[in-house]
Amino acid sequence: MDLNEQANEVIAFELIRSEKYADDLIESLNQWIPSTTTTTTTTNLDLFLSKLKNENEYAPFGEQILSCELNGEKSTSYLINRVNQNFCDDKKFIEWYSRLETFLVFFIDAASRIAKDDPNWVIYLLYQQYKNDSVLILPPYQRKGHGRRLLTAIYNDLRKDSRVQDITAEDPSDEFVALRDLVALELCHKYLPDFFSKEASIKMNRLTKEMIDKAPDISKLTKQETRRVHVMCFYQAINENDEKKMKRFRLLVKQRLFEPLQFDKRRRLRSADPALEALATDPEKRKKYSATQYEYVLEHYENILRAFDKYQDRLYN
Repeated sequence: MDLNEQANEVIAFELIRSEKYADDLIESLNQWIPSTTTTTTTTNLDLFLSKLKNENEYAPFGEQILSCELNGEKSTSYLINRVNQNFCDDKKFIEWYSRLETFLVFFIDAASRIAKDDPNWVIYLLYQQYKNDSVLILPPYQRKGHGRRLLTAIYNDLRKDSRVQDITAEDPSDEFVALRDLVALELCHKYLPDFFSKEASIKMNRLTKEMIDKAPDISKLTKQETRRVHVMCFYQAINENDEKKMKRFRLLVKQRLFEPLQFDKRRRLRSADPALEALATDPEKRKKYSATQYEYVLEHYENILRAFDKYQDRLYN
């Protein structure tokens, strides 16, 4: 390559590079921030602070279904409210909730809005109740048990509704799966002790049809979630030095891991999760997958059981 060709290549590269611009953040954010007759956006800090002064008067939306307090906080009162179906005609709530949805883009990957003209939505809201005479600053709410309280309140509210068969989450994160496992474990201990207490778990070391039928009816758990809780309860009840029971626990874990692989009477693969399909015909891959996933599941269950014991200690101490 001669010097002229090199020069032309550099010039072409500079032209391509000069066409790339930084994203317009304001334009991107405005796609999520609703624009109404009473809601406008601003990049002027003084104007923004002046608007906050008018936000002191506020009445929570919805019907209160739970209240709780946290020890050691200046602001101790928290409320969980339910906004019932058919809120489509409540323009004041729709406008407020549309602004609340703006937070989704900051905290949830691939977030999407709900269809507010759909009358079947029920919305649960967690409020902190306190007096504020100055500008509102959002405090760090994580690691205080609010997610657990909110999800528990939702389960307790919906489990009384005969129209609800079970409660599922669309594309849940690992953190939400852990939270749901903890809440499901607590619900089964509370409402189904005959099946999920330590004594029952040792006595019935397998998942029965009665357990599968009762868990959705009483606690609105899916079959898969019921199986997870059963295995956790069995592990919670046994002594890790009991090799016979630990062997049974490992078998229960592996049965749950390979449940998506379905075979016919001749042991031919009938259907499978595409991600697991290769495991049906490759023993080495299946063995490696089983060992890796077992360690992951064991760590996950231990974390859930530690959290369960922690909350039980708070209840009784």
